[in-house]
Amino acid sequence: MKSFRLNPKKSAVLIVDVQETLFPLVEHPCDVLEKIRLLIQGSQLVEVPVFASEQYPKGLKPTIQAILDLIPKENVLPSKTKFSAIDVLPNYDEWIVAGIEAHVCVQQTVADLLQANKKVVVVNDAISSRYIYDFSTAIAEMRDMGARISSTEAILFELVHDASHPNFKSFSNLIK
Repeated sequence: MKSFRLNPKKSAVLIVDVQETLFPLVEHPCDVLEKIRLLIQGSQLVEVPVFASEQYPKGLKPTIQAILDLIPKENVLPSKTKFSAIDVLPNYDEWIVAGIEAHVCVQQTVADLLQANKKVVVVNDAISSRYIYDFSTAIAEMRDMGARISSTEAILFELVHDASHPNFKSFSNLIK
């Protein structure tokens, strides 16, 4: 896929399966959570909707409260048993993807979105796996599939696009 710039009017954020049972076990959970929270709050300042998927919450428990506190209840998607979230996603042209685990649910969702001709950006500092080798392999594979790999701050500045944005002051305070 050719390089592209995100269009906030066509984009949505997906937080993949950041659930109570598994999230504490991934590499650097505190750092990842900080970036996910920043991604959510910054996206909301530019009116990009944020959704959360849940993999079999009966077994893995619900999305962690720190994320649920930031997104509307109706944006927690129906639970899934497939590793990919593609079947529960609303229709947007561009997806900004964060969450866990990088090499399973994140990667399979990204693969399906790309196959559906969606543009995808994977936020590498807002995803994780239990093992660093799985994380690094997933990043390489998703890039090879055609996903853009970027960072939280780079994506947020791309979405804001201009210091004259009406919410730029709030945005600027958020990222400090």
